[in-house]
Amino acid sequence: MQTYNFTVPDICDAFPDEVLIGDIFLNSYGGIDKFCGEIRTANCPHSNSIVKEMVQENGDGKVLVINHTGDKFCSMVGDQIAQKAYENKWRGIFVNGFIRDIEVIENISIGVYAKNTYPMKTDKTVGIGTKDKKSNKHFFLSELSNINIINERSNKAKINSFHRRYKKSNFF
Repeated sequence: MQTYNFTVPDICDAFPDEVLIGDIFLNSYGGIDKFCGEIRTANCPHSNSIVKEMVQENGDGKVLVINHTGDKFCSMVGDQIAQKAYENKWRGIFVNGFIRDIEVIENISIGVYAKNTYPMKTDKTVGIGTKDKKSNKHFFLSELSNINIINERSNKAKINSFHRRYKKSNFF
């Protein structure tokens, strides 16, 4: 498990013109509260099939951002998806939606943030969803439960300097 000693104010101070502070405040459910990495996205109307597919990939240095776009409540992530993401080295999962199996997920050494919990699984017959290509943005999340994004291309040297300053282990 990697640990980080950055704070959201540190990131804001280092990147005042590049940081985007989100207006979605989430709860931490994973075994770690701080994580960061390159963003990969999944848009899911109701099925989490695309999420299951993505966590099978090598997630080393990446954060999966899931946007539940459906109008019915369902859980986008459960213990099996969180465990597979951990096994495939994903840094964390950010869910603009709901998760389940939190009693198990809290013991998996991966960051997982979500709006709340909901016990029902998804309906695989309703819209598979889409995944985006590799992003040029990085994602930082801390126990303050808000999303912070910086653009890697515009500040590569500054990001590397920030990483060296705040890492306890390899940052990316």
